[in-house]
Amino acid sequence: MTEVQAQPSASLFSFDVDQTVRLTTVGIDIGSSTSQMSVSRIELERIDNRYVTTRRELLYESDIRLTPYADAETIDTAALGEFFQQQYAKAGVSHDEVDTGAIILTGLALAKHNSRNIADLFAAQAGTFVAVSAGDAIESTLACRGAGIEGLSQRTGRPVVHIDMGGGTTKYSYVVGGDIERVAAIDIGARLVLAADDDPRRVLRVEEPAALLLAEAGLELGAGDVLTDEVREFLAGRMAEQVLAHAGLAPDAEADPRLLRTAPLLPAGQRPDGSSLVTFSGGVSEFIYDREAQSFGDLGRPLADAVLRALRERGLRAEETARGIRATVLGASQYSLQLTGNTVYASSQSLVPLRNVPVVKPRLDLDPDELDVDQLTGAISRALATRHPDDAGVVAIALSWRGSATYQRVDALARAVLAAAGRAAPEGARAPVVLVCDADIAGLLGHHLSDLSGPAAPVLTLDSIQVSEFDFLDVGAFVPGTGALPVVVKSLLFPTPAVAP
Repeated sequence: MTEVQAQPSASLFSFDVDQTVRLTTVGIDIGSSTSQMSVSRIELERIDNRYVTTRRELLYESDIRLTPYADAETIDTAALGEFFQQQYAKAGVSHDEVDTGAIILTGLALAKHNSRNIADLFAAQAGTFVAVSAGDAIESTLACRGAGIEGLSQRTGRPVVHIDMGGGTTKYSYVVGGDIERVAAIDIGARLVLAADDDPRRVLRVEEPAALLLAEAGLELGAGDVLTDEVREFLAGRMAEQVLAHAGLAPDAEADPRLLRTAPLLPAGQRPDGSSLVTFSGGVSEFIYDREAQSFGDLGRPLADAVLRALRERGLRAEETARGIRATVLGASQYSLQLTGNTVYASSQSLVPLRNVPVVKPRLDLDPDELDVDQLTGAISRALATRHPDDAGVVAIALSWRGSATYQRVDALARAVLAAAGRAAPEGARAPVVLVCDADIAGLLGHHLSDLSGPAAPVLTLDSIQVSEFDFLDVGAFVPGTGALPVVVKSLLFPTPAVAP
């Protein structure tokens, strides 16, 4: 067994005499409805062998443009590239000046067949981007945190049902005591029906979820048809009803399971706490909070009006948030980097360097004296399933160790990690098992994992590193002659803006 001391690496970033790191970060959000970017500056200082964020500043918020399409299934890469080049120029920032950031593909944009090419294109142009797509769980969390909902729940002491309504999907987060307990997503959004710019009654495109809702009433709508006021109001009302039903806020309405993109927000029969606040973000929220007057040839305005009516009919109201359509992109641009030196275990020096390793943080009950392998395996498997299917290869599993390090407890955890990692791995894959521990157990756990798995699963464990879900790890190569490793934790920072009472 070999344990090495991980040290911050000055070769990764430039440090001034005060051991301060200043980074320029960019967030790019390409949704099925709109696209935008933001530029931020993050400042970190080294305190007790750890770099902590001491300042973050929003430098630039871009124009918001409708996501361009070459046809119904293809996002126009050239038009997007031109738009973002213009925004870089307006921000006064060159690509070479970008240290890190994230590109987020959201909603139905993920389903378009060239979405991966778009993500790769912008990632190559705009610095070291640590995320190139957002699955429903990630996007729900980004929207919630970017809107400051965790802070709202903490300040008020009340649960919050947060609803992010975009062009193609609606995302939910249920926040209790300042923590996101559950997330979900459904296929409801403002641009499920799109009309012509020069004729708001002429239909250009109808997405399948809208067709399903229309079919229930014996209605059909397709490209070239006329969108009457009656059909528009019916569809907006039906969509609004589903938005509240899937949030558990409309017990009088049945949630249509065909619209679900994830597991339901709450288990069957369970409702949000009666004291819960209801908040919104996303493009539709701009109409809900009366911040937008322009029509965009979609259902944004009628859908927002229908949601407000549905809330009033049930004695509810929308608590205002300071961030609406920009919630996701703001969170994406404000990255924090921790540089920390701690012990690690590596079964082979060839495992490193590793770049942009996504972190999952399973909810594990590690308090019992004897740990249940099956329960631990299930919890870790569920956490690994939150990563988007396009995330390839290595995933880091963050563990909060509790209790004594007896053989039975370490063995149970090690077997659960290997079982869950094996389920999540593609056929024939031999990706390393990467663990991040918040206690001094990496050496013991890493060695036992290696004994159990042999060469089938290379092992890297990091000790005493504080990470959150949706962080990304960079692990550098061993420093010659020292046995040291540089470890960088890239964390999404989510501001807590002022929220109207």
